[in-house]
Amino acid sequence: MDLFGDGSFVGDDLVAPAPIMEAKITSADFGLLEKPILIHEDLAKGCGGMIWPAGEVLTKWVLKKYMGTTELRGKRIVELGAGGGITSLAVAVGCDLEGADLYMTDMKAMYELMKDNVKLNKLEDKIKVELLDWANPVPDAIAEKPVDIILAADCVYFEPAFPLLEKTLVDMVGENTVVFFCFKRRRRADLHFVKAIRKRLHIVEVDINNDPDYEAFKRENLFL
Repeated sequence: MDLFGDGSFVGDDLVAPAPIMEAKITSADFGLLEKPILIHEDLAKGCGGMIWPAGEVLTKWVLKKYMGTTELRGKRIVELGAGGGITSLAVAVGCDLEGADLYMTDMKAMYELMKDNVKLNKLEDKIKVELLDWANPVPDAIAEKPVDIILAADCVYFEPAFPLLEKTLVDMVGENTVVFFCFKRRRRADLHFVKAIRKRLHIVEVDINNDPDYEAFKRENLFL
């Protein structure tokens, strides 16, 4: 590795590797849940294995919208790119899901982590874990009936996957589907994704100026 631009090289074995978060179990109540959820965080299978600010913000916003209501009864709810499944776990614990179907989905690398977190919180009777690779068709279990609500946090971070995510959303969204989509604006391409999806779906940015968590949105440059 030519660190100094003068042709002198330092061996890679002398450069300290970037620190990797050790696997751990985190609890979170978002200031709203009576009983906190437990999340096994593990980056061994990919960046989806940890909790990111967009996931926390989306989870808190959804809880504030639906806790104490019966609006989710009988609904079909799908979380895309769930990683450890923080939003699905919190919704299952904090909201009335009588008669509802809640699907936690992600790629194969995240499958065992999703299953572990559902089991860790004893929510096997409330959450269905499904493989959903955006490069493949939506699983029959999800596609067989209209989806009412889609939850997606920080799914916009890998630009080559943008067209696949767009197609998955278009395939799943029906006439009455509502998508709650939160992500951190990291680069110009992220907003290009929003511009592209606006041509195919009706997009409304949530007005968060009066939200108690506004500073968190602003600090993390989040879009909801």
